[in-house]
Amino acid sequence: MGTHSPRHLTGLDGLRGLAALSVLAYHVSNILLPDIRHRAPELVFALHQGLNLFFVLSGFLLFLGFAERLVDGRELPSVGRYAVNRALRLWPAYATVFLVTNCVFGLSFVGHGRTGRVDPVSFVADLTLLQTLSPETIRSGLEVAWTLTVELTFYACLPLLAFAAARLGRRLSGWTRAGIPVVALAAIGAAGYIWQTTTSPHGWSHDWESVASRSLLVHAQLFALGMTATLLFVAVQRAAFSGEGRRILRLAALVVAIGAAVVCLAHRRSDLADTLAALSFAALLLVAVVPGRTGRPGLVGRMLDLPVLRGLGLISFGVYLWHMPVVRGLDRWVPRIGGGGWPHYLAAVALVGAVSVALATITYLVVERPAMRLRSRLSPRGPRSTPVREEVARDAPRAAAREALVGAGRSQARPRST
Repeated sequence: MGTHSPRHLTGLDGLRGLAALSVLAYHVSNILLPDIRHRAPELVFALHQGLNLFFVLSGFLLFLGFAERLVDGRELPSVGRYAVNRALRLWPAYATVFLVTNCVFGLSFVGHGRTGRVDPVSFVADLTLLQTLSPETIRSGLEVAWTLTVELTFYACLPLLAFAAARLGRRLSGWTRAGIPVVALAAIGAAGYIWQTTTSPHGWSHDWESVASRSLLVHAQLFALGMTATLLFVAVQRAAFSGEGRRILRLAALVVAIGAAVVCLAHRRSDLADTLAALSFAALLLVAVVPGRTGRPGLVGRMLDLPVLRGLGLISFGVYLWHMPVVRGLDRWVPRIGGGGWPHYLAAVALVGAVSVALATITYLVVERPAMRLRSRLSPRGPRSTPVREEVARDAPRAAAREALVGAGRSQARPRST
């Protein structure tokens, strides 16, 4: 659940913060106060969609650097540097939380609702984030870690798809070339949807159906929707939309976001529910990051960019990792928080949130920030890209228009980290 570059995009940190809080509130209702699931099933379903928001954000942010180069016909980023960046962003914080959770507190998930310390085989699988690839270890360690394995699979596929697009699309236009990875992931997601509808996998168990249902096969379309938003955003950066065009794009995206959310909630038991939620999030993301006619962020972007949400987004990865051990610890060591009413639920969310934020802040300062500084030192000080198509180099008018747009909206840039 990471990003690609050090620029900041208006509203993206806020979306990450809201996604982390959403997943936290969902798991509180799922484990500590399950009565809330019966009182407000629509709310609990909506909270669970925070996970899909993370996937959409990853698709948008990680594809951004590749999409820009594919459109321009420039050399793609170094695979080695990309791999090191992804590893430094994801693994140090995850390994820290897993080791503390398992070895210090004995709160790793070991199956059948129980927590403890995992066996040696599961320990190695969990530490290397390979546990979700095997039925024997899939339900072990940090319960949210299966999503990180999905992310890792996406991380591995993205540069391969981008390099294939660059090679196969040499004679195609830049936009067609950049669309190849999006279409490929959407096709993988379509195959996963067909499998899901024909086999109807249920439960979360030690079997190959669970391995498949918690893999990129079933979630690829969520990343593809984020990548589609990337292409539209790159088009905005390259002045493909006038000031009025940007306003119409943002309005259309807002309509799609609201409409998809309404349909998703009305058909929350459908196999398409997650995809509809992701469509809503991808559209909302565009509303946030696309500047208005004056080049300044719109109202949604400014609201998501409030300091409290930006701060929460900064530590959102730690909140995501820590909240389940906190929930499991409360479930094991603290008497029942209440009888299941709304006051008890809100109190539980506040307690879990406060402890998770505190632990995430420590993790960010001690582990994540040093790892990101190391990542910055390993990154080049300037762009190192070579044109591969002469017509791109001759496209001076488009480049000038793009620079004018960027100059008008300096607050619009890429995010630091997820």
